[in-house]
Amino acid sequence: MSFEDGKILLKKLSDSGIEKINFAGGEPLLHPRLSDYCKEAKNLGMTVSVTTNGSRLDQNMVSQLSGSVDWIAISVDSCLDMVEAAMGRGRGEHVTNALNAANLVHEAGIHLKVNTTITSLTWQENMHPLIQMMNPDRWKVMQMLVINGENDTSSIGLGVSSAQFREFAERHRSICLRSGMYPVFESVDDMEGSYFMITPDGQVMSNVGRHISRYDLDNILEHGVDKWVDSGKYLDRGGIYDWKGLHMDGKDKETCT
Repeated sequence: MSFEDGKILLKKLSDSGIEKINFAGGEPLLHPRLSDYCKEAKNLGMTVSVTTNGSRLDQNMVSQLSGSVDWIAISVDSCLDMVEAAMGRGRGEHVTNALNAANLVHEAGIHLKVNTTITSLTWQENMHPLIQMMNPDRWKVMQMLVINGENDTSSIGLGVSSAQFREFAERHRSICLRSGMYPVFESVDDMEGSYFMITPDGQVMSNVGRHISRYDLDNILEHGVDKWVDSGKYLDRGGIYDWKGLHMDGKDKETCT
């Protein structure tokens, strides 16, 4: 959509009561107006987040986003560059790039989040050293979710069982993050129906039933986002956290030291 239509969409989301927005993809840093969208969302009073693989997150890009972006999430699925390359993340330099990008985010005073998707290639890994080096405020760990007609062909052989995902979670559950919080673990059941997702053309996207369906945004907003998102799953997967960085007393999950 045009940037003007995009601004109208952001205003609708803000007016509906949405407090936080995450620009994701694909790779959002490829969008030529990303920084403008982030500024617009920030001016509307929303907490702004960007999820990226970090490959384009250099000093210039961080400077463009600084001041309008509260959180930058870097996607890292393995400690090993050869494994990342096998999954399509970089050509053997992704972990090094992610560490460099994490340092830039910290230097800019932006909250850092790490997103990790667990696959058959990674569920036995120990990611303690990498997470300690990246030092994020939040670490979200997700079981690979296969969506029919979306990634079911490209993800053949990469899925993990619930037991394998739980084993990875138990191995990393005690990590104490920079914010004093523990990691968040999301199974495929946790993710299904618990996100409010907007497509690039402004439709609401659902992954219920493990396939993608699209709906009219205005119709959804008219009836209320809370009727669309499974609030129980949203809360159970740690959807509510201190995203403003204000240390909300009593509202966060258990903290660590």
